[in-house]
Amino acid sequence: MPGLTSAEAAFRLRTDGPNLMPAARGPSAARLLLRQMVHFFALLLWSAAGLAAVAGMPQLAVAIAVVVGLNGVFAFAQEWRADRAGARLREMLPARVVVVRDARRTTVDAADLVVGDLMVVEAGDRLSADGVLVDAADLAVDESSLTGESVPARRATGEQVSAGSFVVTGDASCTVTGTGAATRLAAVAHLTEGGHRPPSPLARRLDRVVTVVAVLAVGVGVAFFGLALLLGTSPSDGFLFAIGVTVALGPEGLLPTVTLSLARSAQLMAGRHALVRHLEAVETLGSTTFICTDKTGTLTRNEMTAVRVWTPDGEVRVVGDGWSPVGRLTGPDAAVARVARLALAATRCSSGRLVRVAGRWRPQGDPMEVALHVLALRAGADVDTDEQRRPLLRRRPFDPQRRRMSVARPGEVVVKGGADAVLPLCGSAADPAHPAWAALEALSGQ
Repeated sequence: MPGLTSAEAAFRLRTDGPNLMPAARGPSAARLLLRQMVHFFALLLWSAAGLAAVAGMPQLAVAIAVVVGLNGVFAFAQEWRADRAGARLREMLPARVVVVRDARRTTVDAADLVVGDLMVVEAGDRLSADGVLVDAADLAVDESSLTGESVPARRATGEQVSAGSFVVTGDASCTVTGTGAATRLAAVAHLTEGGHRPPSPLARRLDRVVTVVAVLAVGVGVAFFGLALLLGTSPSDGFLFAIGVTVALGPEGLLPTVTLSLARSAQLMAGRHALVRHLEAVETLGSTTFICTDKTGTLTRNEMTAVRVWTPDGEVRVVGDGWSPVGRLTGPDAAVARVARLALAATRCSSGRLVRVAGRWRPQGDPMEVALHVLALRAGADVDTDEQRRPLLRRRPFDPQRRRMSVARPGEVVVKGGADAVLPLCGSAADPAHPAWAALEALSGQ
């Protein structure tokens, strides 16, 4: 396909605007800070500080004002850091992209991408805009930033792909259908910034407690004022005494105590990679007994690894931590030897690899294929040498209808796919009475 002409692309860029994520429309820093200074509890303490000043107790007035101010600044800093999460979605789009214009491939700024452009991507690229696939070869994309699902999604010609998605395997070309604010990624960013936030259960209970204490404090102050007048005290002295009693009964220390407790909890959750946008949410989560979710990839570490392997000679367990290639196989000797051969054969039929980046092991490619590579390394296989001895001759990509893929290497053809698609091709294992089928059913139920 020839793609757009440069002139047409320039015209559409002027008409539709650049391919940029809309700026975050969250509350400004001033508004966030003001919100921490004027909520009900803070207003009560500001009133107490004013009464203390009127009663001739400037030290107490300053102390209360400092407590409220420091508490507000502390809570503001916590929420300001967390509230920038939606803005970080803008960083998910690449700076440059390959397109076809004037019937030839060229690299342009991602911001210059327009609707109708023919965008070309391959494994390792991140999509810069929404589009419809016009050609796809063994394409799998990671859409976890949009759907929360860690398993790569297979995409074929004619299907939709979204900005922010990461190409795990294969290559493709697609016609751009949405840029900037018109993408699904922009819609996700809008959801993270919008919406009305009702008071949390903790905020409602604190307001109720503070209201009761304030009413009691004022009531006691009025009672003491009346008592002072009955005892012959001058109205001015009685009024100042009543103000002192009212301020003393106020819960000045409750606000910083609650804020510091919630902030400490938020820091502990941040250590577990949980982002807390509003401090009151920590108390709500602390009251949670059960969390129900249907997203298997949302609450996990997004690190797929092999932990158990069934063989006719027995079951083998894989010992190791995360993506680290350091580990071992435990089980019957014959079963361990069989799994080592199986894992090496699986790497011949996989392009996903484990690579070391900046001193840390990182996956490159399909997570399932990376897991097979890790399994082979833990089994002691020399994958690099094996690849040199058996270069790839031909590859038949994964077909959703056949549910398997295959590669040809010198002297062999290796097939990989769903167990129910591969077992019928395996001689004696094709018989449903073979133990492999019972093992498959048992493992599938776990």
